[in-house]
Amino acid sequence: MTEHESTTASSALAWSGPSPYCEIGRNHPRDRHRMKALDGYDLVWSCDRHSVFAKLIDAETASSLKRNDPFPMHDGGEGIITGIGDERGGGTLIYYRAK
Repeated sequence: MTEHESTTASSALAWSGPSPYCEIGRNHPRDRHRMKALDGYDLVWSCDRHSVFAKLIDAETASSLKRNDPFPMHDGGEGIITGIGDERGGGTLIYYRAK
């Protein structure tokens, strides 16, 4: 996904719920905690505890992605998908980390 596609996708999506749970917390209930919105980036959240990020992208793009696929970081760096999350606000949460 290019930066333009990302910007277009995020402008079409709306977030109306609380911050998403960290991917680790989703899978391990004893470590259940929410991510924090990342300042300066729309529809991107971070978990400092686990160095994981989440981004809301359009569902069509998300359906073509899978775990361990390369994924561009919000800051332009190289990332890797760690998981696919819930559908929310017209899109799907993608969990990723730095490569």
